Amino acid sequence: MDNRVFAVIVGIDQYKSGDIWNLEACVDDAKSMKRWLVNDLGVPKHQIAMLVNEKATKQNIETTLNTHLLNNSRIRKGDAILIYFAGHGSTLKAPRDWLLEKNLRCNVEVLCTYDHDTKGPDGRIAGISACAMHTFIHDLSKLKGNNVTLMLDSCFTSPPPSSRDRSCIRWTATGKAVAEDLYRGQLPCPRLQKRNESFYNRHWTTHTVITACRPGATAFEGKEGGKLTSVFLETVRSVALHDTSFSVFLEEIKRRMGEGQSIYCSGVHPARLFNSIPFTQDHSYIPVQFHLQKGIRIELGSLHGIEKGGEFSIHGHNYVGSRNPVLASFTVQQVYPTWCVGKTKTSSLLPKHCWACVPRNPSSYRL
Repeated sequence: MDNRVFAVIVGIDQYKSGDIWNLEACVDDAKSMKRWLVNDLGVPKHQIAMLVNEKATKQNIETTLNTHLLNNSRIRKGDAILIYFAGHGSTLKAPRDWLLEKNLRCNVEVLCTYDHDTKGPDGRIAGISACAMHTFIHDLSKLKGNNVTLMLDSCFTSPPPSSRDRSCIRWTATGKAVAEDLYRGQLPCPRLQKRNESFYNRHWTTHTVITACRPGATAFEGKEGGKLTSVFLETVRSVALHDTSFSVFLEEIKRRMGEGQSIYCSGVHPARLFNSIPFTQDHSYIPVQFHLQKGIRIELGSLHGIEKGGEFSIHGHNYVGSRNPVLASFTVQQVYPTWCVGKTKTSSLLPKHCWACVPRNPSSYRL
């Protein structure tokens, strides 16, 4: 059965506008996120749409969000959905009819698409605003449920004047696009809103938002990639995700990021990352039984191709995509038609419940 995770991944290093400085690690971050989904979680490649650099125009991103997610009949309600963006963030002054209270002017946060702040057929292109994105996800959640995660390795605040290397900060100024340009695009962006939507709003009940830094702070990239993405991937590979609460997972990311930059999460807080959807049982792991006299018993025997002297690794659980280190090595000593017994090569006590892993490329094993 396919892993029920669907994703749109965007990474932009090279921008069309000569007024926007290019980044160095966003495309690598996007590729790393895709590798994690495919290699670690077992997500089929056709369930992931990735756009990088010149492919990540505003039109292409909005079209992909609609076709790959909103109008995708293969996505069932409750499936896990990830929208990931690595690139510049920016702000524009809101149009006069942006809010019901017309005398109140505010700044609008935008994700900078490849063609942000350049000339389009109908005016300047102003990226994708927080309002447009959240309106889209609100419509998406009605059809597909609220197991939606929006992950942004960007920021929406200019770096302080004392910042030595602005080229490693994922923010850019918007110099040419104007307020009215915010209304252009495929994603609906209503006028006369009750409040100015932000990527940091806490009141969302339709999705989870993970941003690279707190409001008013800046997001950095380095040799390892964006700080959020690199630490996120480091953390998902170092904890047992199937058994780690979402709040504990976030705290571990905060601890690893340190004081210079802190992850910020708003909206829905699921019990587990992606509401546990990716962490399905791996049937190449066989339950282990303990016998005082015969040692360890595994329900595989000669009918499955098991032979005396064969070896298995012993693990603490049998879930896909969740850290599962080897606890011991098991050697087969006696083989019966449907089961076998043996001993481990360690004197350490094993947990009451553990699993033996069948080699991934066995020449003769038949499950």
